[in-house]
Parts: sequence; structure tokens; C-alpha cells
Amino acid sequence: MRHMLLAAMLGLTVLGVQACQVKPLYYSGSTVESDLASVAIKPVDDRVSQELRNRLVFLYSGGRGEPDNARYTLDFTMTGRASRVLREQLTDGITSQRYSARVVYTLIDNETKQVVGSGKRTVVTFYDQTTQEFANRRALRDAQDRAALELAEIIRADTALIVTR
Repeated sequence: MRHMLLAAMLGLTVLGVQACQVKPLYYSGSTVESDLASVAIKPVDDRVSQELRNRLVFLYSGGRGEPDNARYTLDFTMTGRASRVLREQLTDGITSQRYSARVVYTLIDNETKQVVGSGKRTVVTFYDQTTQEFANRRALRDAQDRAALELAEIIRADTALIVTR
């Protein structure tokens, strides 16, 4: 009798849990994807900002490119700076560097021409510098690209919250 009662309780629990649904913010049945796909991004003029812009276009559209009739326009300014973190005497001149990137953005509703959201975000990436000039340039470039990709993910999350209000 006790086993049957436990089995019945377990069956009811499974049925109850089966009825629950947890849907993430970006699941395919939401309007978030279509709202984000209607965001145009203003052109930029430097390589690192272009990396950020390209990644945002991809994240917003899912790889389909920029919208023809955009409901929103995203405008941003990105700045970055490389600086030395520490110098280690035991590593034959290898120094640790950091690249700090900051973006200030505004999201404008194209119908009302009003700013519907804005923000400032900063990320820091680290890289090593050695005595090889090409390796140093490439390490900095990779750090800049990582910063741009990370900022794109953050801005997408921020704007997803704004457009779903």
C-alpha cells in the first residue's frame, strides 16, 4: 500500500513539473528576436568599432544582415586604451598588458525620434607582450577583438530589455 502511495505521489509530481515551462528571454517563440532584428546600427569609422558593429548586426539579425525598415537605430561611440599591468623580471621581458574598452550607446525609436534607452559599458581584456613586434601587435588586436565581442553581447542584452518593455 505504501509503495502504491509513493508511486502515485511521484506520478503527480512528474505531471505537475511537466506543466511548468521556463522560457528564456531569447527563445525562438518570443518577439524579442523580431524586435532586435529591427535595429539598425549607425556606421563607424575605426577597426575596433567596426568589429563591435559587425558583431551587433549578427547578434541582432541572427546572421540575416541589417533590416530594410528599421524600427530602432543604435548609435554608439567606442574608445579603447592599452596600458601596462605589471612587469615581471623573471620572465625575460614579457609584460602583461590590459586593453580597456568603453562604449557609450543610445537607442532611438525611428518613429518618434526619441531616445528609448542608453548606457555606458566598459570591459577589460588582458594580453602578454614579448620582444617580438608582430606578436605584440597581434596580441593587442586580439584583445581589442575580444573586447568588442564582449561589449556586443552586453549591448544586445541591454537593448533586448529595452525593446521588450
